[in-house]
Amino acid sequence: MTRFTHDIPFVEELAPMVYRCWQMGWNEANGGNVSWRLPAEEVEAALKGLPGAEPGPVQPLPQPQPTLDGDCFLVTGSGQFFRHAPERPDEVFGIVRIVAGGTAYEPLWGYASGGRPTSEFATHLVGHATRKRVSNGRERIILHCHVPEFIALSFLMPLETRALTMALWQKMPECIVIFPDGVRIVPPLLPGTVKIAEASAVELEKSRVISWTHHGIFASEATPDSVFALVETVEKAAAIHRRVLSAGGPQRGIEPALLRELAENFASMMVCRPDLPDAPEA
Repeated sequence: MTRFTHDIPFVEELAPMVYRCWQMGWNEANGGNVSWRLPAEEVEAALKGLPGAEPGPVQPLPQPQPTLDGDCFLVTGSGQFFRHAPERPDEVFGIVRIVAGGTAYEPLWGYASGGRPTSEFATHLVGHATRKRVSNGRERIILHCHVPEFIALSFLMPLETRALTMALWQKMPECIVIFPDGVRIVPPLLPGTVKIAEASAVELEKSRVISWTHHGIFASEATPDSVFALVETVEKAAAIHRRVLSAGGPQRGIEPALLRELAENFASMMVCRPDLPDAPEA
């Protein structure tokens, strides 16, 4: 496979991951979106002297995000296909800067066909503002995709955070290590609205992973590689659980006591302590 190259290192890193999401069946047509918070000084250096890298008209944001003022983002465009990322990166992606005290954004590069950031951009920014604070700046990228097995569970299970989290944790030992913060559920809401952004922000206070019911996953992590791995692990656990349900339901699973041992043994690898049921009294 020919290695993808681009003048902007962030695009060079993100485009192959976005294409891989399409290959996995997570992002059909123009479904899904991704945004990556970038160091402003590195963006300025990467764009310096680059053809087409000229600031565009400032656009207002529906929800001000003062804590993101001055931050730059590499964002997929509205209506763009993930599968076109390596062949049309200047159309699929754009780089914008948050300005005016967090009330607007300024395009810096990309959206070559006259596009604009994803319609979910406001929700991404709410997510970034929340996770930037909660993670002390560690988390920088948010990926939203339509992972089929994970979506299927929203039709098969109660829409209850605890039940979904425990079901996934009990399917593979890796799960509680990779997502010890669990999966938080957002009820069915209209995409691209302030309402879903506000509901998502509430759940992102407690976890890097949220379920948009019947719609997909919304996950936050530090790098393109780590957010892909996070979604990949959740989706595999969802696939196992869906197969177990289709076979009549679980006869057994990883017991809470073993989950507790896993949490103790792998604590140094985990982003937080998992919220496990209290151990029964002796």
